[in-house]
Amino acid sequence: MMRKFPVLLALAVLLPVSPIVQAKLRDVAPTRTASADEPKGLHIPQGPNVNFNWEQTDGKGFRWDIQTYGTVGSGTNNAYGGGMYCQIQGSNINSSGRAWMNKDGDEIQIGPFNWSNQLQCFRRVKVYKDRGLVRWLDIFQNTTAADVTVPIQYYTNYNYGITSATYSSAGAAFTDKDWWFATQTSNQQSPAVLHIVAGPKARLRPQVQMQTGNSNHYVQYQLSIPAGQTVVLCHFESQAASADDHQKAMKRFRPYQVLKDLPAEVRKMILNWSVTGLDTVELDRSDVTDVVLLKGGDRIAGTITNESYRVQTFFGPLQFSAADVIGMAAGKGQGANVLFALKDGQVVTGQVDGLKIHVKLNSGSTLKIPVERTEQWSYRISKDRPDEAEFAGPVAILRTGDRLAFDAGKLKVHLQTRYGQVDLAGAKLLEIRMDNGGNQLHQVTFRNTSRLAGLLEPRQLVLDLKLGQTLQVPRDMVALLQFATEDAPDESLSKLQLANGDELFGRLAEPVLTISTEYSDEPVEIKTANARAVAFSPTHLGRAAVQMWDTTILRGELAPRRLRFAIEGGPTLSVYSGEVVQLLRTQALPPDELIKRVEELVAQLGAESHKDRQDATQALKEMGGAIVPLLKKHLDSGDPEVRHRLRQIIEEVEPANPSQPNAMPPPAFWGVLNCGPMVGWGGRE
Repeated sequence: MMRKFPVLLALAVLLPVSPIVQAKLRDVAPTRTASADEPKGLHIPQGPNVNFNWEQTDGKGFRWDIQTYGTVGSGTNNAYGGGMYCQIQGSNINSSGRAWMNKDGDEIQIGPFNWSNQLQCFRRVKVYKDRGLVRWLDIFQNTTAADVTVPIQYYTNYNYGITSATYSSAGAAFTDKDWWFATQTSNQQSPAVLHIVAGPKARLRPQVQMQTGNSNHYVQYQLSIPAGQTVVLCHFESQAASADDHQKAMKRFRPYQVLKDLPAEVRKMILNWSVTGLDTVELDRSDVTDVVLLKGGDRIAGTITNESYRVQTFFGPLQFSAADVIGMAAGKGQGANVLFALKDGQVVTGQVDGLKIHVKLNSGSTLKIPVERTEQWSYRISKDRPDEAEFAGPVAILRTGDRLAFDAGKLKVHLQTRYGQVDLAGAKLLEIRMDNGGNQLHQVTFRNTSRLAGLLEPRQLVLDLKLGQTLQVPRDMVALLQFATEDAPDESLSKLQLANGDELFGRLAEPVLTISTEYSDEPVEIKTANARAVAFSPTHLGRAAVQMWDTTILRGELAPRRLRFAIEGGPTLSVYSGEVVQLLRTQALPPDELIKRVEELVAQLGAESHKDRQDATQALKEMGGAIVPLLKKHLDSGDPEVRHRLRQIIEEVEPANPSQPNAMPPPAFWGVLNCGPMVGWGGRE
């Protein structure tokens, strides 16, 4: 069985395929005007025009009938009743009579579709001929000078009711930890359908709405597209005999294999997949033999018998035991560096002058192949040299292609931000990304998912390498510093959303806020602990709406003008209120006197007198759903009477969405701030 091993290098190995083209073609293809700054490979080059339906068979023999909206008609044996509609605020992206095919005949593109004179949208649909898979790339180009935020929904209908669903996390529903799910309908003749809606390491994941017995599901995003920028969403669908087949296939699923045809600049635009931003190459690996691929295309199988390798890197010579090496790939161009992949996931580039690869053939003869004659070579997959290396991090990914593990505890760096200098501790970080969208700032992501943009300093980074050297490398030579592979969000933290796109998770360090309203002669004092959310006016600096723990909303001028916010795992920043969009607090509490009263009434639920217990029960019910978090703290009471009455009260008064009682105020709270004239500010416009 042949498998691939991902290695970072500006090189792509593409295998030719034989397309099965069943679409009707015209002589003249539709025309599309390319944007001057769009990356090469974002769109399919103009090719033959396609008349729908465009019908293809994937590498597993399943049928895909792609229709004018870039959707699936029925698939194999009515697996679909219309699938993968992409809707922008209810409007379907459609072809507008414009669709064309690539030269290999395995991918088409529809568009442009103009939405509200704000977005220009395209859909690319690829049917893989070497596997049972189809890919959708939905391209959203913001053509305005302002940021655009829109709801994006993918709608799929089946001809029959859904009888079961399988999720990547093996749970009972799709959560923020899931990235794929599979569905089976009541029609036993229809294939089970796999839906891959995000990458396994993606930070942007959709919400999925689906109910057993219904014949449809919805995949939903809230998509923010900066002014003049382009973003991409990527999804995969697959048909198979059963959900078990899909589960087995996903154990072998490798994102780099199905995205390798896209240039690095395009992969970086995909929001729901996590990519390094560097080009990749795959080592052609086997379960049963070592492999050498010659530059002429010949393949040699056998056993590589070299005992060690010496590489001259840009930071000095290194000697590797063969036991530590997975394989090697050649760079592009005369005299280019080769790239060594180590079994711990590190990648080292350099020169290997005079190296010959010794290959013992099955016949017993040994070949000695000059490394400059090889495209790549690799060892067979084994327990000691696994198919995919574990994370060796923290790792520095350099623009040379090197991927070097380093000691994060010894790295001394800080970020210059508009709020001041922020010292960075590696143990609290997820990554530092040096290529941050269309600007020149660097972006730091904390493990608690806080995002902060700024300028990383110093210019020269000192990395204590796992390989034994201390490397001093220019900041501009680094593409990414990755400290961990999994974030660790904390739902108890408050969220401060800033106008430049930064999102900070932590705690507001201001114990008290005041707001001047038209309904009070004196400023109203608000304890931060009692506030649920604060939204700031985008046009009237200093003005805000505050929602309290009990849903009371106060509008007016907020003080102080600078808010101190303590990032969890980071510093306390002083942020000017004009830079803040909103603050959300998930731990809003009632006033102290009310908390004390709740405690007294909960204790009274266990009183000897039946009347006292009833009075306490009624009093707690009258306080409403806002006190539910306080009541839940007592559900482990040792008194069964107290536990029983608390459950009854909670069941009666708990909000409709108890899992996130303080996550987001109702839409009316934000409406006055986000559109139309400002009202309710005391006539001081």
